[in-house]
Amino acid sequence: MTPYEVFFFSSGGVEEKWTEKSLGTMRANVLIGFPLGGILSLAIAAGSAVVLAPQNIAVDTLGQVGLPAAVGLGKVGLGLALLGFIAATLGAACETGLSVGYSLAQYFGWQWGKYVRPDVAARFHLVLLGSTLLAVAILLTTVDPVLVTEVSVVFSAVALPLTYFPILVVANDRDYMGRHANGRLANGLGVVFLVIICVAGVAALPLMIWTRMGA
Repeated sequence: MTPYEVFFFSSGGVEEKWTEKSLGTMRANVLIGFPLGGILSLAIAAGSAVVLAPQNIAVDTLGQVGLPAAVGLGKVGLGLALLGFIAATLGAACETGLSVGYSLAQYFGWQWGKYVRPDVAARFHLVLLGSTLLAVAILLTTVDPVLVTEVSVVFSAVALPLTYFPILVVANDRDYMGRHANGRLANGLGVVFLVIICVAGVAALPLMIWTRMGA
């Protein structure tokens, strides 16, 4: 529900021509993909606690994240970790670049679409390429990528209610959603989640300042 994901998935759904038949795939993505991602995150944290903590190694670089896999599985583990790094970073770069292109093009009324020829949607493709190169340039300044990620997550939490609430409104629109509109249970859970993210959004910046980003 973070802003860039809303733009990416909603615009991607339009481009991929999702229909009612796509709901099964989308639900599998949520019910299988999200728990799997959570399990992998816990595994990384647990492996780091066992391997890195006893050596007083603070994770400051992406390479250090792969040490537990290298210790446990040797060269095979290191190779799998490197493959995972490439897939994750490349996928994230594609998502965020497309999201920037989608949001700006739709706001200004430009022609957009990854399947539209660059000469037809020139400004969309230029923004996509430019935002990706700008991100690379920022990393080349040797700024701490972990710090950049932490700051971006905080500001995503601040903006989260602004993207979640419109989605909740649309989910209740029976003219738009038809028989898939929210029922009482879904609405109740949705409102509870809305309250939680509103509290998180209000508290995010004060907590960031108060804790000095965990320093």
